[in-house]
This record gives sequence, C-alpha cells and structure tokens, in this order.
Amino acid sequence: MSDAAQPASRLPEPAHGHTEPTPHHKVNYLAVFTTLVVLTVVTVAVAFIHIEREWQKVLLALTIASIKAAAVIYYFMHMKFEGKLIYLILIVPVAFCVILVVSLLPDVTFAPIFHDWSTKAWRLVLR
Repeated sequence: MSDAAQPASRLPEPAHGHTEPTPHHKVNYLAVFTTLVVLTVVTVAVAFIHIEREWQKVLLALTIASIKAAAVIYYFMHMKFEGKLIYLILIVPVAFCVILVVSLLPDVTFAPIFHDWSTKAWRLVLR
C-alpha cells in the first residue's frame, strides 16, 4: 500500500521510550513553609497552655501534627497533582497506621496500672 492510500486520520505513533515534558505546577513553597513553622509554634504553645486534662492536650497536639503531615504530603510530596489512584493506594498504609495506633492504645493507657502490679509481684517473688 502506498503512502497516499493511508487514511488521513491515522497519525504515526511516537517513538517508544520518548516522553513529552509536562508543565511544572507552581507551588508557593514559602507559604507552605511558613504555615508549617506557625503550626510548629502552635504545637509548642499547646504544651504550655493550662488544660485540665492531659488527653485533651495530647489530642490537640496530635491534631496539629496531623495537619502538618497532611500539608507535607499534599505539597512537598506532590500529592496535590496526582491522580485518584494514588489516593486509593495511600488508604492502605493509613488504615494500617490507624489500626496499629488503636490496638496499642490500651497498652499505653493502662501501662502504669500493669507496671505497678508487675513490680509488686516481682518483689514478692524475689523475697
């Protein structure tokens, strides 16, 4: 078949292994950095605020830390510019992290009770 007999709508394929450059997304890294510094100062300030219950102080600090982590992932790791599939892939490690934290909470929460009991038990055994 000659070149003249090919349909006009058919374009030649690009060479394999050749990619076209895509435009770089503009991110205001200075604003993101400033936000992270301000949130770090707020986290330190939370430690000095008089809050009656310690768990509320810890929850507030962890919330601020989660916001900072989300900003780092979103901007510095360029998740803002990714497709939807990468968010689906991100769900698995985040779910494992939540499961790990929730499963360790009883151990951390009741550690003083078990620690006091176990030290008394060892004292009885060693005497």
